[in-house]
This record gives sequence, C-alpha cells and structure tokens, in this order.
Amino acid sequence: MKKQVLTMLCVALAGLIFIPTVFFNRPLLALTGAFFDWLPLPTGWMKSGGELNRTFLKLHVAVTLVAYVIFVGWLVTGTATVGFAFLEVWWVAVIFGVLIGY
Repeated sequence: MKKQVLTMLCVALAGLIFIPTVFFNRPLLALTGAFFDWLPLPTGWMKSGGELNRTFLKLHVAVTLVAYVIFVGWLVTGTATVGFAFLEVWWVAVIFGVLIGY
C-alpha cells in the first residue's frame, strides 16, 4: 500500500475511535485512537515525495498540537465538553493535513 493510503487509513480509524469515545466521554479509550492518529509519524508514512504546501503543513502541526493539549486536558478533567473541543480542533487539524498536498 502507498504511504498516503496507510496514513489516511490510520487517521480514519482514529476518527472512528474518537467519535464514540467523545460521545460516551471515555477519554482513556480515546488513547487507542491517539495511537492510530500518531502511528504514521514514527513509521515514516507521512513523508511525501512531492511538493508540500508549507502554510498548511505549519497549520496542521500547530492545530494538531493544540488538539492534543486539549486531549490531555480531557484526560485530566474527564469533562465531556473538553472532549468535544478536542474532537472539533482535531478535525480541523485533519482538514489541514489533507490540504498539505495542494
């Protein structure tokens, strides 16, 4: 499989895990989704051979880090509202990640 497909599969799986864990407010179970969300980074699947849009790359990195700061806050507080905030910000990071190749 191509690296891009593997990356998208991992992110999709992460999203499929994040949605119910946020809905049912189970932050510890969301750690599984975080594993799949970050898996493409150490495996090298996120490396691109093509030209990258640096603006969207920077936005993707910044928003992803903000999302995971919120995620840690959700783990600490266990508050459903914080979980929903994580999911919303994480989704924006995913959109920026998709736009890196454009």
